[in-house]
Amino acid sequence: MKITICGLAGTGTSTTGKKLASVLEYEFISSGGIFRAKAAEYGMDLHEFEDLCRSDEKYDRAVDDEIATIGKSKDDIVVESRLAWYFIPDSFKVLLVCDRHTRVSRVAGRDKISRSEADQKTAHREDSIRARFRDYYGIEQFDDEANFDLVLDTTKVSVSSTVDSIAKKLSELHST
Repeated sequence: MKITICGLAGTGTSTTGKKLASVLEYEFISSGGIFRAKAAEYGMDLHEFEDLCRSDEKYDRAVDDEIATIGKSKDDIVVESRLAWYFIPDSFKVLLVCDRHTRVSRVAGRDKISRSEADQKTAHREDSIRARFRDYYGIEQFDDEANFDLVLDTTKVSVSSTVDSIAKKLSELHST
């Protein structure tokens, strides 16, 4: 089975994906990890590579192409990526949502920056990804709930509870 997890920064996609993969004994694949590996391949830090991607879409698309290739060639995977649901259409698609205040607070804590800086960076990044997805793939709203099999609000829920909810839904699907 292929499971894709999507959500904006701070919703818990990476943490949930890693834990879910561990519980299911699946491979965890993160688009962020692929992005970081590509940056290292080019001898750049994350921000330098992100700037390169903004200036030349071929680098951004290379990450997307890798996600699509993984989706075609592997099974028993949990893939965390904002567009994995799009590139791996035969996956079980999970969307994590969370209120903005909580997301920004989580990003600030994770990145060890002020809440104000996290809010600014989060807004800029979200504007950027929405524009890229629209320009590259014609996707106006990548987090449209209609594209997903399961939508979970992580605002006041632990990672363990989120993983349990996904596992329960998967179990229900397999029992029918």
